[in-house]
Amino acid sequence: MSSAEEDDPYHGKMHGESDKNTVWRHSAPFYTEVNALFVNTRTKVWGEGSLEETVQNLVKTWEMELSHKTRVDDFKTTIPNNFSLKVNGINPEYSPPSLVFFFFSKLY
Repeated sequence: MSSAEEDDPYHGKMHGESDKNTVWRHSAPFYTEVNALFVNTRTKVWGEGSLEETVQNLVKTWEMELSHKTRVDDFKTTIPNNFSLKVNGINPEYSPPSLVFFFFSKLY
């Protein structure tokens, strides 16, 4: 496996065969430098397979998808029709990732 196809330890697989049809905003990101900075400056190291590590990696992957993928159908962290998000105490009945994506992308 080439380095471009290796799994990112925190953001999941982005460069493999299963992602060849993914529509990226610019191109699939590489987090090599960011991951090195994270490893060298983090204050907690969670146990492998722990709930904390799972949540950490899920949040990092979700943020990557919102920032770099243009189609909600390419997301691996959410199921589009079953996704809702509570923001500032308001619990919507249904907030599709496309709506969340719209608001999140406006931050950049």
